[in-house]
Order: sequence, then C-alpha cells, then structure tokens
Amino acid sequence: MSESNIQQNGGKPNDEIDIFEFSVRIWKAFKNFLIGIGNLIVSIIVFLIRKALWIVSFALFGMILGYVFYSVSKPYYISSLEGNTGGVDNSVVIDHIKKLNQVINKPSLLANHLSMSIEQAKEIRNIKAYYGIDINRDGRSDYVDFDEKYNPRDTMQRRVPSFVHIRVSLYDESILPELRKALFRYVNNNTYIQNLHRIDREQNEALVKELAKEISKIDTLQRVRIRKESASDRRETTFHFNNEPEIKLFYQDILTLHNQKQTIEKSLELYKEPIVVVQDFSSLEQEERPLLKYIIVLGGLMAVLGIFCALCWQYRKRIWELIREDSTNR
Repeated sequence: MSESNIQQNGGKPNDEIDIFEFSVRIWKAFKNFLIGIGNLIVSIIVFLIRKALWIVSFALFGMILGYVFYSVSKPYYISSLEGNTGGVDNSVVIDHIKKLNQVINKPSLLANHLSMSIEQAKEIRNIKAYYGIDINRDGRSDYVDFDEKYNPRDTMQRRVPSFVHIRVSLYDESILPELRKALFRYVNNNTYIQNLHRIDREQNEALVKELAKEISKIDTLQRVRIRKESASDRRETTFHFNNEPEIKLFYQDILTLHNQKQTIEKSLELYKEPIVVVQDFSSLEQEERPLLKYIIVLGGLMAVLGIFCALCWQYRKRIWELIREDSTNR
C-alpha cells in the first residue's frame, strides 16, 4: 500500500479485513457454542442422576397405575357399515349421526335418541360417521377418513358425496343388531332428511316423465324423417331439408335419453330410503388394548411429574418466599 493511501486511512494499513483472523473468530465462536451445548447436556444428565430417585419412583408408580387401568378397563369391539345416501347429501346424514357421539356419556339421552333401553345405551362406547375420500376422481372411495385428517384445501382429494361410513364401538357384542335398527330408525325419522329424500324422489320422477316425453317426440320425428327419406328414394331424387339432422343423430339422441332415464329409474328403485346399506356391519372385532401402551404412557407422564416435583422440592424455600412476597404486596 502506498504512503498516500496509508495517510488517507489514518495511518492504519491493517484496517483491511483479515480473512484468516475472521475465520479464526468464527471457529472460536462455534467451538464455544458447542462447548455450551455440551455443558448443558452434561448439566441435564447430572440433574437427572441426582433426581433419579424421584424420577424412578414416580415412573414406577405410573407403570403400576397403567397396569391397574388396563386391568379395570372394559374390552370393547368395533364394527363398520358402508351406506349410500342416494339423493341426500351425505354431509347431512353424517352430521346427524355425529350428534349421537356428543351425548355418548349420557346414557339416558342417548337411549332417548335411539329408542333403546338405558342398559343398552351404557354398552355403547362411541358412534361415529366418516366420509369416503376419492383420490383418482372416479367417484368411488379410495379410503375412509377414520382419522379425520381430510384437508379441503387439498385439490388432489375430495369427499365422495353419497357414501357414508359408520363405525361403532361396543362393550357388549349382543346389542349390535338392536343398535343397527335404532341407527336406521334414527336417520329415517329425521324430518329434514325425510323432506330432502322426498323432494329428490319427486324431482327424479318428474324428470323421468319429461325424458319419456322427449324420447317420444324424437321417435315421432325420426319416423317422419324415415318416411320422407323413403319417399325420396322411391322418386330416385336426393332431397335434403335445411337444418335437419341426419338419421343417425336421432338414434344417438334417443339412446342418450334412454340411458339417462334408466339411470334415474335405477336410483328410484335402489334408494327408497334416505340411507341404503351397501355393506352391512362387519363382524365385531376386539379392539387392541396393548398393556405396554398403558404402562409406557402413564409411566412417562409420571416421570415428567417426578421431575417437576423434584424441582419444587429443591427450591421450596425460594418458592415459599416468592409466595409470601406476592401475598404481602397484595
């Protein structure tokens, strides 16, 4: 560096950034950070060792509680049904069934909704309804949203609008037939669902009549056209009317209308009730209640509680002082 440059820089030629020194400082800072993390981990380990008696005692107590809860908890059984709501939006039926689960802990109210005895209602653990999720957009369920993780923002998936999946959990297997009748009675007796179903049938019946009229009109038009073409052929003259479709188009229109009419007639025949069984309740299967899960969950929770209690005991004097100061200030 020239002397003039040194003077312009205040006589300090080393003001330029020293890359090597900067790298050394960065490494020292990183090393100190790692040492701090290591010291923190060591401190936590030492703390856990010192409080091991508290942690182990509470964890053992939690494991014992887990075993007790597992022993006294009643086993339960699950079964699922798949139904089709026809012309009624399945969201209405699903929401209606979900209301039952809101009163599952009130046997008298649940029994009133289902027209069952209170003793039978007490044997019901839960009743839930779920949507089928269509991934490849073929109108069929690819999986059932039992975990209720469907995201409406996900454009790759959509709810199937007609299928409903009902899952029940029971403590007593013998009440499933009666519960099945009660569920269908509960859905079919809902006034709003009944009206939706009635309106849908009336509209479809009216549409069938209109389709029959249109088919008859096109069939008549086709007969007239055929007669005209036949007369033209006899005179060996080619004669075309302006804006008249060819004969094959009439046949295509008739077939399309027939297909629509048959589809609606099939739905009228199939969906005579608001909900129709596609696959009935499966055989009851006992839900797994792993003992290890009870022991690990309650043991872990009690171990955390043991750490908290150990801290409170260690700093009990300071805590009491803070409580006294707070009460005095008030």
